[in-house]
Amino acid sequence: MSNSKLLTTKEVARLCHVSDATLKRWEDAGLLRSERTSGGHRRFRADEVARFQKEYSLGVKVCHGDESPQTAHTRRKSKASFTNNNLLEEGSSAAELFQALIAGREEEATNLLINELLNGKPLPLIFDSTISLAMYAIGELWVRGELTVAQEHLATRATLNAVHKLRGVVPVAQPNNKIAMCCAVEGDFHELSIQLVQMTLESHGWEVLSFGANTPLYSFSDEVLHHQPDLVCISATVITDVERLARDYKDFYAKMQKVKIPVVLGGRVFTSENVCQRFPADHLPENFTDLSVRLVSMTD
Repeated sequence: MSNSKLLTTKEVARLCHVSDATLKRWEDAGLLRSERTSGGHRRFRADEVARFQKEYSLGVKVCHGDESPQTAHTRRKSKASFTNNNLLEEGSSAAELFQALIAGREEEATNLLINELLNGKPLPLIFDSTISLAMYAIGELWVRGELTVAQEHLATRATLNAVHKLRGVVPVAQPNNKIAMCCAVEGDFHELSIQLVQMTLESHGWEVLSFGANTPLYSFSDEVLHHQPDLVCISATVITDVERLARDYKDFYAKMQKVKIPVVLGGRVFTSENVCQRFPADHLPENFTDLSVRLVSMTD
C-alpha cells in the first residue's frame, strides 16, 4: 500500500496546477521533499504533498464561480446561502463538500476530495463518509423543496466532474487479471453511483467495463455472456417499474447462476427488505467500504 501513495512529478504538478518544470524548481529549492527511484526519477509521498499544498494554498483554481477554500470558508461563515439543516456534522468533510457542491464550485470540491486521498483516507471511505453523505443531504433538501431542481442538477454535475478529476489522480493498482462489468438499471439515470463502483473496483486492480446508467438488463445480459467477466455489479438508485424490473432481473440472475458469474447489487433502493427479497444477489454491500472488503476476499 505504501507504494500506491507515491506520486510522480506529473501527478503532483497537476494537483498544484503548475508545470512539471515549476514543480521541479520547487523541489530543487527544498520547498517540497521527494524521493528518488533507482532510475533517478522523483517520487512524492502523499502526506508531503498534502503538507505542501496546505502550507502554500496550492491546488485550487481561482476563477469566476470558484474560490479558494479560505475565501469560501470566510464567505460561508458570514453569509451562508444554504444550510444542511443538521443533516451533516458541522465542519465535517461531508459538510464542506455539500457547501461547495450546491454552489457549483467543482474545483473546490475536487481539491477537497484529492486532499483527503493525499492525506491517506481510503478511497471507499471517501465515497462513504464524504461524497455519499453530502449527496444524501442534497437529495433530502430537494425532496423537502428546499433546493430546486436546477440547484440539485448543478450539485450533481459538480459532483460528477469532481469525481472524474479525482479518478485521474488515483494511483493505478496492480492488475489482478479479473474483469468486472457494471451498469445502472433501466430507468435509473444516476451516473454517480456506478462511477464510484468502477473506481472501487479499479482500486483493487480490476479491469472494468462500465455500461453506465439506464441499461436494459436483457441487453446487458447478452454482453455479460459474451465477455464472461468474473463479477457483475448492478446499481439502482431509483426503480421506475418494480414489477417489470423484477421479471427482467429474475431471468438475468438465472443466466448468471448458470454460468457461475457472481452478481453484486447496490444502491439506495436495496435498503428496503421487501425489494431485496425480489432481487436475490450473491452480495448486497451496505456501502463502498463493504464492497471493497468483498473484493479483497475475492482476490485472496
